[in-house]
Amino acid sequence: MRNSGKSLRYERLKLVMQREKLDAMVAVSPENVFYMAETYIETQKSLRSRLAIALLPLEAEPVMIGCVIEENTIEDETWIRDKHYYFEFRESPVRLLADAILERGLQNSRIGIELDYLSALYFNELKAYLPQTEFIPCVNLFEQVRAVKDAHEIELLAKAASCTRQAFERAVAETHIGETERTLGLRTSKHMLELGCDKVDFLVMGTGKRSILVHALPDDSPLADGEEGRIDFGGLFGNYNSDVARTFVIGNADVKHRDVFSRMVEVYRAAIDACRIGNPANSPYFVAKKKSEELKLPFNRVHEGHGLGLACHEHPILSPDNHCLFEEDMVMCVEHAVHVDGYRYHIEDLIRITPNGPVILSEPDFNPRLLHID
Repeated sequence: MRNSGKSLRYERLKLVMQREKLDAMVAVSPENVFYMAETYIETQKSLRSRLAIALLPLEAEPVMIGCVIEENTIEDETWIRDKHYYFEFRESPVRLLADAILERGLQNSRIGIELDYLSALYFNELKAYLPQTEFIPCVNLFEQVRAVKDAHEIELLAKAASCTRQAFERAVAETHIGETERTLGLRTSKHMLELGCDKVDFLVMGTGKRSILVHALPDDSPLADGEEGRIDFGGLFGNYNSDVARTFVIGNADVKHRDVFSRMVEVYRAAIDACRIGNPANSPYFVAKKKSEELKLPFNRVHEGHGLGLACHEHPILSPDNHCLFEEDMVMCVEHAVHVDGYRYHIEDLIRITPNGPVILSEPDFNPRLLHID
């Protein structure tokens, strides 16, 4: 709530700070400033040098630091009461951060900071101001807090996933043999925006032998009778991401495409079913690997999915080395892809972990199927 001085997310973060023996944490990335300070600053993404910073001490009052250009937005949105603004090109945002740390007597403390986002130049400047401070990389700690979604986030993510799926289904219904990948992509983007997407963030597509190109952009290749295609796409809905993948066939598809897809769906269902409270995050990966071997499908996956929220890939990543345990209300994309005879088959949906097992948010009446272009 604006200017309230209170945040449930901040209270959850304090528990992490206590566990990790940190005296403060510093959010500097667009995702974590928005999540913790609850103010969205668009230029954080387009102008990385125009920092917005949230200093979040374990005990002292938090501080929000922003460019004076963004003052009206910050004043209107953030719950943090103590706010400071710098004049771009004349003052350094890092100088204001150092001053705030000194004012709170934290110069000899352990402070977590997003070193994966803050530039080396800014970090060297900060260290020069605060040579006695021990700065600890902490992006993984922010991600742990963000991994469990609240009711508002779940509702927003479910709507985003469902609208994204529907957009492609509508585009497919309007598209015919002989039209181009580009036309299908444009129709998909148009429907996403009509269904409430603020911005189409990515859309990769390939048909025929181009389907093997993991991140190919749709081009003027014709949608040829008998071929297979796949799309992986997503957008921003209220600053939260969607990410869906689908496989489709064009006209009189070769029976092999249906056979491979049918077996892939069995693997996919098994991977989703492994997403249960208390299971390690690598469970879907190893379940998919075993099922693929049983069904004589190749398996060359790096991961079997990822958390989704303010970033497209969030904790937990469903990779073989991730042993963290699934918790209630984690929300993630489970995805499976297989390469056979030069074609890529791909499917991805959004699921929520509940006490009763995984719930598919992108398609409540879950029915993984090949979409068909006539």
